[in-house]
Amino acid sequence: MIGEIIHFDDAEQQGTIRDEKGGEHVFDLVGWRGRGLPGPGLAVDFELRDGRAVQVFNARIKQQKARRVVSMPPESEADAARPVTRKRWWLAGLAIVVLVLAGLWI
Repeated sequence: MIGEIIHFDDAEQQGTIRDEKGGEHVFDLVGWRGRGLPGPGLAVDFELRDGRAVQVFNARIKQQKARRVVSMPPESEADAARPVTRKRWWLAGLAIVVLVLAGLWI
């Protein structure tokens, strides 16, 4: 079954899961098989045995595709200055290469 943890008490090590149909099922830390500690709002997969939720895992969530960036946010003045600095270093490097090659030619 698929559900969501609606409550988990660390002191009692017990919590409540609400399934897709609205039913609520109690589970304990012994039945928890997920990553990390259980907490409210966490989607879970679980099995029911004797009215209790057991074998409680983090729900498998389908991997989402990356969104295309339609527009870029405006650049700040500091960010706008960086490409100019890079171009200057590139030009300086090109000038050095030209001078070295000219020195070898003569």
